[in-house]
Amino acid sequence: MTKAIESLEEARRLAPAGYELAQHIDAQLGDTYNSMGKHEKSDEAYEAALKENPNNDHVLNNYSYFLSLRKQKLEKAREMAEKLVERNPNNGTFLDTYAWVLYVNKEYAKAKVYLEKALEGSKASSGTVVEHYGDILFQLGDKEKATEQWKKAKNLGGTSTLIDKKITEQKIYE
Repeated sequence: MTKAIESLEEARRLAPAGYELAQHIDAQLGDTYNSMGKHEKSDEAYEAALKENPNNDHVLNNYSYFLSLRKQKLEKAREMAEKLVERNPNNGTFLDTYAWVLYVNKEYAKAKVYLEKALEGSKASSGTVVEHYGDILFQLGDKEKATEQWKKAKNLGGTSTLIDKKITEQKIYE
């Protein structure tokens, strides 16, 4: 990862400002720094990408989702995810991101609407999306359906490390 950061930072220095390339480099830097847990640097890179192009769907999605996972700058996360869904109303990934931002903001009923839309439009849902749906159902008081979704998510793969505990104890862990 360090080599990737070094290469991307060098590319950023060489890329002329105002060109599309710069925003893509900053987007990749944001993703890479985030994966390393360097959130301040990640946020700076995402902000730089959005300065170049405030409608960069990749950045709007990843930045808002990562902020929601960290439970930081939730209003900003909501604004970005909402903008993303307004621009891409049928994209399952973006709908899931918006639903998750709503979930973190404890807007469970509204999150359910967007996640169901994500699931209906997606031919092959990921374990993460289905697990999110289970979490929302749990928060809305439907433990049985939540557990059913968590089991389905586990079979799909790509879930959180807490999926087995959720299924066994029929309880949510965050």
